[in-house]
Amino acid sequence: MSDLPPAVPSVLVDPPWAGESRSRPAPVVVPGLTPPAPGPLTWEDGERERWIEKASFMIFVKYPDDDPFWDAARERFLSGETDYRHQAKELVIGPERAFGDLLPLFLERAEESSWQGVNLYGLDHYELMPLVAHFGPRVRDLAVRAAKRRPADLGEVLLPYLDAEVAGLAADWLVRLKTAGRIGRLWLLRHGLDAVPHLVPDAVGKRRASRDAAAAGLRLIAEESGRDAVVAAARVHGDLAADAVAGALDAGIPAVPVKEPKLPPWLDPAALPRVATPAGDLDGTATRNLVKLAMLPDDPMPGAEAVRAACAGLPEFAWAIFEAWRAAGEPNGHAWVLARLGEFGDDGTVRRAAPLVREWIAARKHVKAGQVVEDVLARIGTDAALRELALMTRRSFPGGARGDASLALARAAGRRGLTDEQLADRLVPDLGLDADGTLTLDYGPRRFVVGFDEQLRPYVADGDGKRRKTLPKPGVKDDPELAPAAHRRFAALKKDVRAVAADRIVRLETAMVTGGRWTAGEFREFVVTHPLVRQLARRLVWTAGTDAFRIAEDGSFATVDDETYTLPEGAPIGVAHPLRLDVSAWSRVFADYEVLQPFPQLARRVAVLREDERDARRLARLEGGTTSFGAVLRLARQHWERAPVLDGGGEPGVFRRVGEKLHIAVELDPGIAAGAPDSSPEQRIRRVQVVTDLDAWWWGGRDAEDPDAPRLGDLDPVIVSEVLVDLATLT
Repeated sequence: MSDLPPAVPSVLVDPPWAGESRSRPAPVVVPGLTPPAPGPLTWEDGERERWIEKASFMIFVKYPDDDPFWDAARERFLSGETDYRHQAKELVIGPERAFGDLLPLFLERAEESSWQGVNLYGLDHYELMPLVAHFGPRVRDLAVRAAKRRPADLGEVLLPYLDAEVAGLAADWLVRLKTAGRIGRLWLLRHGLDAVPHLVPDAVGKRRASRDAAAAGLRLIAEESGRDAVVAAARVHGDLAADAVAGALDAGIPAVPVKEPKLPPWLDPAALPRVATPAGDLDGTATRNLVKLAMLPDDPMPGAEAVRAACAGLPEFAWAIFEAWRAAGEPNGHAWVLARLGEFGDDGTVRRAAPLVREWIAARKHVKAGQVVEDVLARIGTDAALRELALMTRRSFPGGARGDASLALARAAGRRGLTDEQLADRLVPDLGLDADGTLTLDYGPRRFVVGFDEQLRPYVADGDGKRRKTLPKPGVKDDPELAPAAHRRFAALKKDVRAVAADRIVRLETAMVTGGRWTAGEFREFVVTHPLVRQLARRLVWTAGTDAFRIAEDGSFATVDDETYTLPEGAPIGVAHPLRLDVSAWSRVFADYEVLQPFPQLARRVAVLREDERDARRLARLEGGTTSFGAVLRLARQHWERAPVLDGGGEPGVFRRVGEKLHIAVELDPGIAAGAPDSSPEQRIRRVQVVTDLDAWWWGGRDAEDPDAPRLGDLDPVIVSEVLVDLATLT
């Protein structure tokens, strides 16, 4: 053991695998114990409902319970015509009158090693979770068999169950498997002290493997609930068993035995940057221990908090490991490399790691790109990291990362108690600009002030205030260090401003269409006084409740008659849509002030429903017309999205979100062929409809009207106008 100063974190001096070499006390065996009867299923809040909802995935149409469809479905079930996966779902969502007596037949078929030529253990969460949530103990044996066969994939289905066999599986996974070990940990912590009586017979039994696993499970529960509470829970098996459990807990063994990792051949700890502590740089032994700790699958790394508190240089250390891994060809089996980048990274790591997402998506390394999003950027979680994630949610970014980035942002917003839009406002950087929107660049003997006009075009003024065409290149009389750095800063600033402007313009236009709102305080802080956003905001008409106003050059507010307007404190502020404006009057004002808008607002096309369409769910006037695949793809590059690829390899249409779980869907015939969109240059518009369950509609319900969907006339007139204008481009 290294003789390191006390300032070095103890985990680097005495790593968790060091305990494996210590002698263990002889186990106390108490044979003949009987585990208690199974306990009730334990569910987290809303978990059972979420599991049941999985049965609705890929079930195409919602039929009433008395619909003849279910009678035909029952016959197909009985004959074996329906595949096993759909049978599982029908048992959950189908009416009792049709499927209430068919579970025994389903389970009987599951007993066979193969039926319909399909391995029944190919079931996934979409079938097993709904069955467990709906039938509970009645499908327990099926769930256990499936989880034993595929613990990493299906072990989660056992989380609600409480009995000795499931407890033994959870404890075994905890000590023996990596991925399933996390599930075992979740099970043990979920059931806690209730699991103790089910673990004790194995923990004091004769079989060493079961005994060690159960003891590890008890130690984990003791870490959460306390040693004395575990011993008390074990006393249901008698004092001898409780004393044996107490001895196992007092042995000083980690909850989960830790095996010392073996360094990969591509990594030389001696070649890594030194990590500093208040007592000096880590020596070779501590550095190797730090690398091996980083290799452990634990999340967070054991002792991470103490290491971060005591050590400097961790971001560079983690990045050097990453570069060594890349130089070795990015070998598989080392997900810890990216995980530790996120755990120890900073804003410098963000700047270097973010471009990897686009690079790896282009190289079809989607899993690794997703790890950068989730394990690196989302884990670092600084404003700089979240800004990169926000850029990845834009439609111009390759599609492989958009969903992961959106989810990471939603989680970040939730942690901060904000909506996605509120978080986005807070992530707009000021890029170091002063309150007046300018920045002073120092060349040494010369100084220049740079700023941006209302169209965010850069301008430069010298020390006398005289405008110049651009920032001059450093000269021989300028400071050799300050001047080149200032020139580079200006080049980077122009690029950053363009990126910020592009993002803000999209978000402001989206807010106009979707009804995004700011409080008066948010509006002043994130719009009116922001050195960049205010330049865009001055070129738009805003609303406060029903009032319309603009932002004057001095930051005050004015009406269409150029009268001073006082912002009501309680009124929600939004970007005005022309459907709700006196467009001609406001157009004259903006023309007088020679204001060019950042996107079409006053000049925006608007449309309204015909009277006979207000009570309908379909836009019949568009149905039957033809369009080109190019027009469809142009639509999908705006606010519309392409439908999922169906079994035949085609995308049946496009859709646009018009509300919470509400969409306008356009079905096309023959649809867009995935990978070859130009193979069917002409497309017929078969159906345009308001849809609530989009997945079910695409996968088989397109010939039925959605009875749960609102009428077109019930939708927001603004979003209806946007939809009508968009769809007019198809015909």
